[in-house]
Amino acid sequence: MLPTYAPPAEAFIESIILGTDSLPAESTSARPPAFPAEGRAEQQMVCIVRDLRAMREQRNAAQRAVRAAQREGIRQLLWLAALREAGGIEHCLRVGALSALIARALEQPMPWCDMLFEAAPLHDLGNLGVPDAILYKHGRLTPQDWRAVRDHPITGARLLAGTSNPIGLLAAEIALNHHERWDGSGYPARRRGTNIPLAGRIVAVADFVDSLGFACRHRAALPTDEVFALLEFANGAQFDPCVVRAMREVRPLLPRVRERVAAWVPTLAEDIGQPLEWHNI
Repeated sequence: MLPTYAPPAEAFIESIILGTDSLPAESTSARPPAFPAEGRAEQQMVCIVRDLRAMREQRNAAQRAVRAAQREGIRQLLWLAALREAGGIEHCLRVGALSALIARALEQPMPWCDMLFEAAPLHDLGNLGVPDAILYKHGRLTPQDWRAVRDHPITGARLLAGTSNPIGLLAAEIALNHHERWDGSGYPARRRGTNIPLAGRIVAVADFVDSLGFACRHRAALPTDEVFALLEFANGAQFDPCVVRAMREVRPLLPRVRERVAAWVPTLAEDIGQPLEWHNI
């Protein structure tokens, strides 16, 4: 009979006792190497940064899509406004470009200048509510005719105010206020001075300068020197002096504005949502 082998007690010192079974302690040599704690933290950070970047890209793509849809909606209104504007769509776009340039000269934030560029062309959208017999009348307007004309800022603001689009809301503010005067004698609310929103004060000057520089149904185009002489005459009464000063700074860019707008119109006819670049005018 073979002798019974009994392992030494030391073999069980580090055993893990489960019920009645004795299992030897796990060999450290067989255990897979543990990833360092600092390495796991770095891996987690890399994953978090990657996920945040993906979320940011998705958010930016969604914002670009929203802005494109908003721009397209504004441009559709622009074509409607141009139907009732003596200078057509080119006048509307020139007012937008001049307004943005004036705002830049006044050191306004660039995102706001970009919004003004898109919103200012809708300043006379309210002309949609003025009867043709008055809007295209060649003779002198009667007091009743003038009442209809003076209502067009309110009509434009109502047409635009129901939107959540920030550009549309700025356009509504412009439509309502661009016929107010610095001295308080304008319409529809007889606002005075800085009580008139800045966007309205800027567009009032841009509209004045561009309108007088081009021919319309009842008058010929004025030379640029005469336009700016009239602007100076109205400075401080009809117009904000700070905005007039900024318009003087922008004056050398007038030929470039006209050239650029003439090139934009065919582009918009093909793609109404096409982004237009005014910064390098």
